[in-house]
Amino acid sequence: MRSQTVSPNCSQRKVTPTSFQIVSTVLVCALAGISLGCAMLGLSSSSTPSAQVAVSPQNVVLTPGMTQQFTATVQGTSNSAVTWSASSGTITSDGMFTAPSDAAYGTQISITAMSADVSHHGASALATIAPPPPLQIATSSLSAAVVNTGYSTTLLATGGTPPYTWSISAGTLPSGFGLQSSTGVIAGTTSQTGQYSLTVKVADSKSNSANETFTLPVVTSASGNFDGPAELPRVYLSTTMADTPAPGSVITVSANGNLQSALNSASCGDTIELQAGAIFSVGDITFPAKNCDDQHWIIVRTSASDSLLPAEGTRMTPCYAGVASLNGRPSFGCTSPTHALATISYTGVGDGPIIFVTGANHYRLLGLEVTRVANNGKAVGGLIVPDQSATMDKIVIDRMYIHGVPLEETRRGVRLAGATNTAVQDSYISDFHCNVGGSCTDSQAVSGGTGDYPMGPYKITNNFLEASGENILFGGGTATQTPTDIEVSRNYLYKPMIWMQGQPGFLISAIVKNHFELKNAQRVLVDSNVMENNWGGFSQFGFSIMLTPKNQDINNASVCPICLVTDVTVRNTTISHVGGGLTIANVITPIGGVPFDGQRFSIHDVIADDIDGTAYNGHGTFAEVSTVAQPLLQSVSINHVTAFPNHTLFNMGGPNTVQMPGFTFTNSIVATGTYPVWSTGAGGKSNCAYYDIPSKTMDLCFSGYVFSSNALLESPYSSSSWPTGNSLYTTSEIGFVNYNNGKNGDYHLTSSSPAVGKATDGTNLGANVDGVLSATSNVR
Repeated sequence: MRSQTVSPNCSQRKVTPTSFQIVSTVLVCALAGISLGCAMLGLSSSSTPSAQVAVSPQNVVLTPGMTQQFTATVQGTSNSAVTWSASSGTITSDGMFTAPSDAAYGTQISITAMSADVSHHGASALATIAPPPPLQIATSSLSAAVVNTGYSTTLLATGGTPPYTWSISAGTLPSGFGLQSSTGVIAGTTSQTGQYSLTVKVADSKSNSANETFTLPVVTSASGNFDGPAELPRVYLSTTMADTPAPGSVITVSANGNLQSALNSASCGDTIELQAGAIFSVGDITFPAKNCDDQHWIIVRTSASDSLLPAEGTRMTPCYAGVASLNGRPSFGCTSPTHALATISYTGVGDGPIIFVTGANHYRLLGLEVTRVANNGKAVGGLIVPDQSATMDKIVIDRMYIHGVPLEETRRGVRLAGATNTAVQDSYISDFHCNVGGSCTDSQAVSGGTGDYPMGPYKITNNFLEASGENILFGGGTATQTPTDIEVSRNYLYKPMIWMQGQPGFLISAIVKNHFELKNAQRVLVDSNVMENNWGGFSQFGFSIMLTPKNQDINNASVCPICLVTDVTVRNTTISHVGGGLTIANVITPIGGVPFDGQRFSIHDVIADDIDGTAYNGHGTFAEVSTVAQPLLQSVSINHVTAFPNHTLFNMGGPNTVQMPGFTFTNSIVATGTYPVWSTGAGGKSNCAYYDIPSKTMDLCFSGYVFSSNALLESPYSSSSWPTGNSLYTTSEIGFVNYNNGKNGDYHLTSSSPAVGKATDGTNLGANVDGVLSATSNVR
């Protein structure tokens, strides 16, 4: 509602509803006898005001036993209190109406609010009782389980009259599995493979029932398998040294030698060794296409022996390039810097120094420092990239130190567009940034997802990744293909606070966006990563993770109608010191371009703390979940998370004429924030989250949703405003070992915590803290 400006002689007073949505403002004369300003507002200045009461909503259709929040606006008196009554059913003192459970269809019930200040002044609304839609099971299939691995999925139902009761009417589940009758959760662990057929029955409180037959596959490995609704990558890359044999000759390139000549003359199976400690100042170095195969790779590496490098599978640090520490970055424990790396330093502008030409294949880069000349005032594009519109295949970037420079802009470390079967592993990639007022607006440590050629599978594992725009980005440009089968694991995604104005040691004002963003990608596993420091201020609001399929506008044309983001799993990950947690949304471009698809997301075992919109210039939101009408966002599962947003638990939104199917939020411990569920704002009253009341938002925005078995901390709402099946606690009641105000705390639960053993799978509510800490050990 728009605010009104009043004269200094009138005071403004707000009616306090049960929601934080301010539904009315009552204007009252502050001083008797000063009538001009008040008269202009249509208010009487007499001592006996004439109250005007309005009730919202005016007309609703409810099923028997359904609840509806009514609000009253009172004008013309300083006393905004009302007395509620209903011709049938029950209504609370704050306007929460419950329709009678035995009401006949077609019954009309009057809901009345009477002014508590002026007798005989009131208003009414009308509730009509209608039959519920038919009961049906909304789940269409079950994802596969993996032997000896915990499994959990939630069956969804729509229609009928909740609560629902679930059972198996025919067939059987695998040994070790069970179906929870009150929640519809199938969970367990089994050692038996096979195809298990079963018929599931759901019954509502009116004894209506529906049946659906399912097949639950139990497989021996995760390849081609599902994590909740999301399909995992079908292909995982094997990229050890043994997987990239180079049995040929060794070509030595001494200081001031010609690397390009060595590349041109190398045969498949050769190793090119660059002198350790030497600096090769170059323009573009092109890696040519050769007819290599899986038994004959070309390795380009430092001449330092393997014993002087980090062991295989261990992350490279700047220590091996003679750097003991980096300003504003976490310590990498360097006590004895060495010069074991060979340095390739780019002297040009644009992309370079390492360029893969079309058809380049079977290259492994190892033990190199790749950077650019500093203090020349020039922006550089990408340091390791394919040539424009080029393709490359079977590339491994292993134990590398790839970096920009502190002041000048360097956009990208590694660009994977047009690449297949490519890995970036055990490397330190830092200092990629665009500066406010500079010549670029977006930067990444690793990027891809654009172009006209097949892309993926990719492996991005055990790296330190630092960039101001997005540490990792797929999509964001013209594309006619989608990268598939992407593994992102055990990476430290970091932004130094010296890039944020006002922070100690401030160096540059960098354009900061997100840690991890997908605009065009399919079958992505984000596992065991640490994400720290992200803030808003340029065009973003500090969200750490963005899962937002997006068409792109270039020259007033939509250039990526095939762009999609589907089958994404985020698990065993920590997010800290950010303006927001996650955005999961199907979005439309300014000229009306829509993506091709966005669905099947599985988020679980995530710890997200210090989500602070004030400190990090964002919304202070754990997650945004929103959609355009088509394609409809669906099948979003958020399970077993521990999160502490300071402002909002969920930003939600979408057209209220459609509902997103398959939203699940379960088994979590979360702070609700000051405004627990908040509308994205688009569309005003036509937005399904307009009323900002949790239960009402869920009912309007989602169909067949599950929002239960959660511990909600410090909720400003009573339990009646939330979907049923959740519990409200203070942060002291929940029993953390050390809450520490939701910042760098110890979020294990004490043995007396009410959340112990209360998850639908029999475990504790919240993230599996031990599991997350084990998965992310030594990632920092």
